Amino acid sequence: MPLFERILIIGAHPDDAEFHAGGLMLCQSRRGAQIDILTLTDGSAGHQTMDRASLAQRRRREAHRSAALVGARVRIWEVPDGQLEPTLALRNRLIREIRQLAPDLIVTHRPYDYHPDHRATAQLVQDACYLLRVPNVEPSEDTLSDDPVVLQMCDFFSRPAEFQADVVLPIDEDFDAVIELLACHESQVFEWLPHITKIEMSDDRMTWLARFYGSKPKRIAREYATGCRYAEAFEISEYGRVMAAEDCARMLGL
Repeated sequence: MPLFERILIIGAHPDDAEFHAGGLMLCQSRRGAQIDILTLTDGSAGHQTMDRASLAQRRRREAHRSAALVGARVRIWEVPDGQLEPTLALRNRLIREIRQLAPDLIVTHRPYDYHPDHRATAQLVQDACYLLRVPNVEPSEDTLSDDPVVLQMCDFFSRPAEFQADVVLPIDEDFDAVIELLACHESQVFEWLPHITKIEMSDDRMTWLARFYGSKPKRIAREYATGCRYAEAFEISEYGRVMAAEDCARMLGL
């Protein structure tokens, strides 16, 4: 069966991969893919009491615990959370790291997301993509022989462009496992999210997390899928290797 052998999830924060593509990571790891997670900020802003340095260290530990459950490797940049910008220096750094990992598939944010770090991440990936095979750009790392396919993670923002669900992944069988991945990010899902959303964690915390997280994959399934309760969805980016939606789905075993 065809397979994306090396999958790189590029997120802005240490839990973005799990929140938006946890099901994809689990099912593709099970099929034999190598999963890498590259996080472009240190996640140090998201807490109501912890200072930045302490939180960054904690979130690094949490990210590695989560990644270990799915057999993924993790890289986390030292850029302060909330301060990511699509600069030339960071673009060149991203080009080097993508070349080192040589992914067949990149999964990242859309450029129309609500969070400035998410938008900056999407812009950096977009700007890096064409240059991955240009040898005079960052010549310290060998160029890729082919461009990776790029999938953008689902959001529900509509301006200036609505999300297009090119690939829909049912995650019913992996839903509980995604909750386990997310639960590793304790500082976020059990401390920061209840605080910032003002949604009281009034029952068992894993039940609360399943309810909180589950609202998005439920909506995705309702809008884009049939025959499942939970789903993830992805849009094929024009800035990666051209691949028809049905071929991409087949590469993911769908």
